[in-house]
Amino acid sequence: MLRIDINILFMMINLLILYVLIRKFLFKPVHNILAKRDEEIKAKYADADRTKQDAQALKDQYENSVKELEASREEKIAAARKDADAEYDRIVADANGKSDAIVDEARKKAQAAADQEKHKAEEEISGMVKDAAAKIAEAQSDEKLYDDFLKQVSADPKQEG
Repeated sequence: MLRIDINILFMMINLLILYVLIRKFLFKPVHNILAKRDEEIKAKYADADRTKQDAQALKDQYENSVKELEASREEKIAAARKDADAEYDRIVADANGKSDAIVDEARKKAQAAADQEKHKAEEEISGMVKDAAAKIAEAQSDEKLYDDFLKQVSADPKQEG
């Protein structure tokens, strides 16, 4: 039969004591450390989820801001184009007005030059007419003097000799 030896009994008691001591001093602290670590990991996961949600909220806010800026930019571009078109129309109208004024002034100068040339031509023609009239008058005057001379000579034959 079985014989229980005292060594076996002490060995069993030692094993039980060792088990209790290991459990109390080794397993409990290790379980506590593992539980704390598990809590820290869960807290970090929760913190990461909150950070992810905050990042997503910031991303959504950023996208909304970008959309608003795009809309504002488009409005400003449209307004700038409208202003540029108005300025272009104003500049073109101003240039057309100035060109019309320049053309009118050129016409007036051309008309004045034509009038001046006409006046010079009239003066030249008038001078020519006067010269011609003077020559005609001189020619008639020479004939009259010749006729008068002949009359005097024929009337006074004594004066000749």
